[in-house]
Amino acid sequence: MPPSPYRLVITDIDGTLLDDEGGLPDLNRRALEHCRSMDVRTCLATGRRWTTCRRLLDRLDLHGLIDFCILNNGMMVREVARDRILYQHDFPVPLLLQAADRLNAIGLEPIVLGHNPDGATADVFHRHDALLNGDFISKNSAHARHVMDWRELDGAHIVELVLIGRREDLLIAAEAVAALDVETVILRNTYYAEFMLEITPKGVSKLSGATRLLGHLGLEARQAIAVGDSDNDFRLLEGLPMSIAVANAEARIRAVAKELTGSNAEGGFGQSVFRHIPMDGRYRPGPT
Repeated sequence: MPPSPYRLVITDIDGTLLDDEGGLPDLNRRALEHCRSMDVRTCLATGRRWTTCRRLLDRLDLHGLIDFCILNNGMMVREVARDRILYQHDFPVPLLLQAADRLNAIGLEPIVLGHNPDGATADVFHRHDALLNGDFISKNSAHARHVMDWRELDGAHIVELVLIGRREDLLIAAEAVAALDVETVILRNTYYAEFMLEITPKGVSKLSGATRLLGHLGLEARQAIAVGDSDNDFRLLEGLPMSIAVANAEARIRAVAKELTGSNAEGGFGQSVFRHIPMDGRYRPGPT
């Protein structure tokens, strides 16, 4: 059999790499260690901002096992070991104002997320309470700042707008901004109440972040494996030749993935890694 062609593994975090309690299954940790031993790079692709992603790396002792992070659904790409930004896309303040106006017209208000490079500065900005946003703000109180006018953020590194609430309310919110140059995705999350609406500029996704990273590494798309479970993984899994959905993934994600694997609780991520990057380095195609 030929050598494994894969040099980069890109994985979603919540619902994919982690179990439903936020823990890292042993098989998944061993798979990350295996990637390290085989000189295969690893990347977390997430809707999380750097503050919470770094907190995760610390909590699970993943420094040394994760090489890169695609943050805020493609708004930023960071190299972990060197603690440097490889790519950053700022959310334009004029677009923020347009989105806020559309949401305000139906009685809603977003939370604005920024980039916190040092772990100390504020990166959660809020004006007025809406839906279940208070849950997000209270759980990020150490990094939250109240603003009177969104124009105060002119010059700041804004990366995303979010709303927390029931799915039916977030669908209305997504429709309100649909005509703007933005991407929207609604996710079920395990940390905040109910669902989260994530809003980024048009053309920004985990796939665009992955494309930037592949270019930086001098790799082709066929040399990467992508694993995911949620709507914000759709374009990534659709766009890479080797895309894998965990068994607990949403139906839309299972349909677009090239392969299915075990659930997040079963270490489906690890199963896929060992199947495509086996111990002897020889490639064995997995089930479709």
